[in-house]
Amino acid sequence: MAGIVARTNVTIKDIATALGMSHTTVSRALADHPKISAATKASVREAARGMGYVPNGTAQNMRTAHSPVIGLIVPDIQNDFYAATAKIVADAAVARGFQLALSITEDNPERELNDLRAFVVSRAAGVIITPTVSPKAETVALLKNIHAIQLIRQHAAMEAEAVVIDERAATRAAAEHLINYGHRRIAYVGTTTDLSCGEDRLEGFQGAMRDAGLDASLTAVGPPRVEFAHRAVHGMMGGAKPPSALIVGSSRLTVGALKALRGLGLACPRDVSVVGYGDPDWFELIGEGLTTVAPPVYPMGAYTINLLLARIHGESEPAGHAWPSRFPATLTIRGSTRPYAP
Repeated sequence: MAGIVARTNVTIKDIATALGMSHTTVSRALADHPKISAATKASVREAARGMGYVPNGTAQNMRTAHSPVIGLIVPDIQNDFYAATAKIVADAAVARGFQLALSITEDNPERELNDLRAFVVSRAAGVIITPTVSPKAETVALLKNIHAIQLIRQHAAMEAEAVVIDERAATRAAAEHLINYGHRRIAYVGTTTDLSCGEDRLEGFQGAMRDAGLDASLTAVGPPRVEFAHRAVHGMMGGAKPPSALIVGSSRLTVGALKALRGLGLACPRDVSVVGYGDPDWFELIGEGLTTVAPPVYPMGAYTINLLLARIHGESEPAGHAWPSRFPATLTIRGSTRPYAP
């Protein structure tokens, strides 16, 4: 709605002023009063969403009268990184007298909004959020009314501090490893560049390839889903000129890539050298082990929850990292990569 802007601590009076209505009309519209027209109700609700209004005065009290709950909003608990992070956050929260409440969005902006709204209305002390690609405007507004930290992904519309991985350096290291092994036709399969981490990972790969004078166009980016990687790798490896090496830019995409190779009867590193992403225990059980970009799960998880707790208690932030906090990943070299052999 034109002229309506989101801000913190929004009241019914603020909405009434913005719309040029009386306090009573706005209050009744939000309460679905039968004497208020449908058009007025729709106008009031749209303004309330756009301004980040939270019922019952919760937003005004959030920073001084919160419940002992911390929300963790992530896209996928099947992802080993998020599963491990949930345990780290839960353990640290319990040790400080808080409880963890988990939200799994499946990268659905509507689910993200509904769960965040529930956290705000229940006066959660704070949230750690891995944002969806396209969060609702109300989600962005609500995050201004609660202590919040972005994790892994950083959305430009959100003002919350971010704790992320140095993704460019990570995929650059993976590409340089393969280039030093003599590979020249290297492919990359990663998450959509609508995500900050997806954009950074792709840029790291392309930068290393360009610096080596190599073609960086053999890429496929899409949703972080097993099915996407399966289709992408199947198409690449089944083509007339398949790559000799493959870098995968997501834990779930790594699963899809390995399934595609198995379906094609290809083995790594015999037929193609592979660098995965993430480092669950089973990566060591694939052949002679999967070479992978290993995220700093414990340091990131511990820092994130400690930063949020510091914000909740009005303490200074954990020392040693500038905003946004960027943590280095580790290239763990195992048996799935080898020097190029034509």
